[in-house]
Amino acid sequence: MITDNKQFIMYKIQSIAFLATATMLMAGCGNSNQKKTDGNDTTAANKIDGVKIEQFTNGAPGAEKKNFFLRITDEVKTDSSRIYITKSLYKQDTVGAKFEVVDFIPAGIIDGQPSDDVGFTKGKIRISSSGAQSDNLIKALGELFQTQTTDSFTKDVILPNVFSSNKVNADLSKKTAYSFKLFLDNKKAEPAELFFNVDTYKHSIEFSEKDPSFRVGLLSALTGK
Repeated sequence: MITDNKQFIMYKIQSIAFLATATMLMAGCGNSNQKKTDGNDTTAANKIDGVKIEQFTNGAPGAEKKNFFLRITDEVKTDSSRIYITKSLYKQDTVGAKFEVVDFIPAGIIDGQPSDDVGFTKGKIRISSSGAQSDNLIKALGELFQTQTTDSFTKDVILPNVFSSNKVNADLSKKTAYSFKLFLDNKKAEPAELFFNVDTYKHSIEFSEKDPSFRVGLLSALTGK
C-alpha cells in the first residue's frame, strides 16, 4: 500500500494518462461540507419503482477485463449526499452494496484537460456492505477473477481516492451519468484502480476494470484482508 505522500503524488501524475480513456469509457454508459455517515443514515430510504434487477456482468470467468452492473433499488438523501442501495444477479445469488456519493463533486476536467489540483478528492464516494448480498458480491468477483476466496465484505466503510472525469460538478438531482476513477487502498498491492459510473437516469452503478492486474488489490480493498 502506498503511504508516502511523495509516492502518491507521483502515482497521481502517472494516472493522468488514463483519465481521458476513463471519460470516454464511462460516457458509453451515459456525461463542501460533507456529512459524515457510515452508509446507515437514519433517513428513510426511498424505494425506486419500476426498476429491473439485471445481471451483474455478461462476462465469463477469466483474464479478460470485466464490466459490472448494479441496479439502484433504493436511495437515501442526506443534506449533502445520496446513499444508493444496489442489487444485481449473479447466477442464483443476489449481489449488492451501498454507495454514498457526495453531491456536487467538483469537475476534474477543466478546459478539456484533466486537473489533479481539483479533480482528486478522498471520501467523496464511500462504499459499504449491505449484508449477505455484499458477501455474495465478493464470492462472485472471486469466481469471475478465478481467485478462490471465502472472505466476507469488510464491515468498514471504504474510502477510495476519487478522480472526477466530468466537465461539470456532479449534481445528483439531475437525470444523467457521471464518471469517476477510483483508487482503492488495500493491504496486498498498490491502490486498485476502477472506472466508476453513477447513472441517475438509468438508476445504476457501473464499474469496470482498468486492468486485471488490480484484481488482488481490489479484493483486498473490498474484504479488508
